[in-house]
Amino acid sequence: MYEDLLLPQPSHVQTQVHHLPDENADNDEGSKALLQIMKELVDDNLNHEITFKPMVGGVTNTLFKSSFTNNKGNNKSVIIRLYGKGSENLIDRKAESHIQYLLSKNGVGPRFYGTFENGCIYGYIEGDQLQLEDLANRDKLKLIASEVSRWHSLDLDDLNREPAAFRYVRSWIKTSVHSLETLGDIGLDLDYYIKESEHLIEFLKNRYQNESKHVTFCHNDLIPRNMIYDNDNDQVRFIDFEYSGYNYRGYDLGNFFCEFSGLDLDYSRYPTEETQKLFLKYYLSFQHGYNDISMVDSNELHQLYIEANHFTLVSHLMWGFWGIVQSANSTIDFDYIDYSKKRFKQYDLVKNKVFDLK
Repeated sequence: MYEDLLLPQPSHVQTQVHHLPDENADNDEGSKALLQIMKELVDDNLNHEITFKPMVGGVTNTLFKSSFTNNKGNNKSVIIRLYGKGSENLIDRKAESHIQYLLSKNGVGPRFYGTFENGCIYGYIEGDQLQLEDLANRDKLKLIASEVSRWHSLDLDDLNREPAAFRYVRSWIKTSVHSLETLGDIGLDLDYYIKESEHLIEFLKNRYQNESKHVTFCHNDLIPRNMIYDNDNDQVRFIDFEYSGYNYRGYDLGNFFCEFSGLDLDYSRYPTEETQKLFLKYYLSFQHGYNDISMVDSNELHQLYIEANHFTLVSHLMWGFWGIVQSANSTIDFDYIDYSKKRFKQYDLVKNKVFDLK
């Protein structure tokens, strides 16, 4: 369980970090700025016996694990997220902070301490970050399905219930078009994928918007490194909620299947129909409170399989546009345009096969 669940509203500090902390240097500008922010948001008795260790893997933000001893003599750690340059073009940071607070208050996420001008601080979750190979582990797959089901059963007040995926796609299309003014020719027929997006959105709205069960609270970025395995309690918990919000459940499920391929987009790792249906059996058994996956109705299972695969198409298009926006703004060393091209190419490769599912 997470600590400190009943929390006051998180605070905001009007300070911006202009330099990254250097874990090998003493009293550098980045560390001094973060120390002052930590004093205001986390513990006003902090001294200079504090460490800032960079964490590997993010392609939107820069993350640091900060460890210290609190005023009760306990060793503690928090995560400091420095927002990526231009990421405000992708993410509503005010909405994100409110969601992080709600998830913390409901025991689904770690304590959320607050924000500063270009970042935020939240509790560190002890455990092991999942790796791509963990997705081939049946026991891990079951634990992930349990946590997805828990998220999809949440009822959070004061949040926009309009499905996030279509809002993201349309917003990121506009920003992508604007980004081309900076990027120039990137070797993509963007107009084609914009038209494809509109056709797909209309198809999915007509098919799925009329039943409330299709829209749930979703994580929206279910990649292995956003999953922490707690060995002591044999549980998987999710982190990094910046894209979270109400959405079509099919998107969360389909996007998860896409993430089997990793950031290098090796689609030879994409889950088979058998693996997908095993995961969905676990998911439905948790949704219905069944003791055995054999109790899951085969027709319901197959319809959810089709639903999830329909939304893999949204995933390809959405993260394709994301890559274009990131390429024009991010300072992180990652080939975003190559990533976009591969996502759009995969959309083209699987589109007809997905629409033919019956």
